Amino acid sequence: MKTLSLIFLSLFLLSACTEQKVYSLFGKTMGTTYSVKYTLGKVTISEKALQALIDEELVHVNALMSTYIPTSEISLFNKNQSSDWTVIHQDFFYVLEHALGVSEATNGIFDPTIGPLVNLWGFGPDGTRKVPEAQKLAFAMEAVGHNLIVIDKENRRIKKLHPRLYLDLSASAKGYGVDAVAKVLDQKGIHDYMVEIGGEVKTSGLKNGHKWKIAIEAPHPTNITERYQKVVSLSNLAMATSGDYRNFFEQGGKKYSHTINFKTGKPVEHTMASVTVIDEKSCMNADAWATAFNAMGPVAAMELAEKLNIAAYFIYRLDNQENGQEASQFVSKESSAFKKIFE
Repeated sequence: MKTLSLIFLSLFLLSACTEQKVYSLFGKTMGTTYSVKYTLGKVTISEKALQALIDEELVHVNALMSTYIPTSEISLFNKNQSSDWTVIHQDFFYVLEHALGVSEATNGIFDPTIGPLVNLWGFGPDGTRKVPEAQKLAFAMEAVGHNLIVIDKENRRIKKLHPRLYLDLSASAKGYGVDAVAKVLDQKGIHDYMVEIGGEVKTSGLKNGHKWKIAIEAPHPTNITERYQKVVSLSNLAMATSGDYRNFFEQGGKKYSHTINFKTGKPVEHTMASVTVIDEKSCMNADAWATAFNAMGPVAAMELAEKLNIAAYFIYRLDNQENGQEASQFVSKESSAFKKIFE
């Protein structure tokens, strides 16, 4: 019995010795916050030095793709009404090319040229959040369409086919920022980490032998117990969520979502509340597809997720009327690829 007790004590001490400190870094970027949690393993780098590298990378991403920075590469392109070719940075080109690929796959439902409409409804860097006049809406829609921009991959250049074309990569850039920070950690030999920017996440390895636990927020919690819809355990996976429950405004008793329907030029009107997408490699890809599915609505989104084998988790409303008041019951569905991850 004494020998057995010594064995258990040794195992306990060994476990205590092998548990590594989890470091946490926090900061601001892209109009939101970021957090990085990691364990060092055999790597030696100070928290201050690592955060400096992370901040430097995020400054670079913003300098290329932030529409809120007047001197960013994307802002300068948007201001220039010339139809001449413009050579852009390879990172900017990479994100734009990917976004246009998602546009093709969704027949334009996901569209990085939808910026004029985003701004018109007040969800961009300029403008007031209100329902626009029909004339202004029609004017803005003239410059929207992923077919109005031409890319030259060989020479890494782009050009406009409409002078007022305006690029907005906010549905991809945040996910790309997560990937960029993860790349910094990879290059420094840090293999166990979780990177998060504004709710978009990428994980690698484990947190002291366990997968990283990530919560999917409930779309409209009525009390603290309903704050999270679902908690998932991830390792070497990226996850992004797009929903209508944070970024919206109300006018005349009606809610207007920040997700714009490219066909009508108006915020989407369907029962989708949020979409979460998990991707094996890229948070940018998860970010873009979560936005695309959120714009499509639950039926069309599920059909496309199954067709393309995308891991997606949908939360949508079953709307009904009670005593003259609109009431919503939220239900969730998972694509086959999403279910397979957690089998």
